Amino acid sequence: FPTRRSSDLQPLGMGSGFIFEKSGYILTNEHVIDGADEIQVTVQGYDKPFTAKLLGNSYDLDLAVLKIVGTKDFSTLALGNVEDTSVGDWVVAIGNPYGFEHTVTVGVLSAKERPIEIPDTQGTRNYKHLLQTDASINPGNSGGPLLNLSGEVIGINTAVSSQAQGIGFAIPTSTIQGVLDSLIKNVVIPKE
Repeated sequence: FPTRRSSDLQPLGMGSGFIFEKSGYILTNEHVIDGADEIQVTVQGYDKPFTAKLLGNSYDLDLAVLKIVGTKDFSTLALGNVEDTSVGDWVVAIGNPYGFEHTVTVGVLSAKERPIEIPDTQGTRNYKHLLQTDASINPGNSGGPLLNLSGEVIGINTAVSSQAQGIGFAIPTSTIQGVLDSLIKNVVIPKE
């Protein structure tokens, strides 16, 4: 995804995201694009990457909305209602773990409403209301969708516990839907 300028553009990091509106609006994690001067997006089925611009982001929620530059129409993923999903239901995670593109993993929804803290270069992110899953989520999966078996997005894969194996976390759509319009319009989202 993002790159940063030095003397030449150098890759800074990789992550995932998904298109939620056909003209090229993408949801991802804020930490995936943090510090990027230029954002390149690879879309399956296209040979060359697209340039995307950051519309809005929230450090506290770890969410960002991007827009692919241009007027092409893309396939989209629908946002589902996480409230219709129960602990024990099967879920599917899609992303680019360790650069392995378009990786699909499956597991179950292990828990809802998990709070976790993850230190980063800007301080500590205090996540609330996270979904916990045992679907494999690794570095590079961040920003990718967590789907129910109807193919609807119920969360954005965001965090991996460094102390345990088989535990991943996702930001639920209940959090996303309340702030999506503000992210698109680059409106500051107040702290919870």
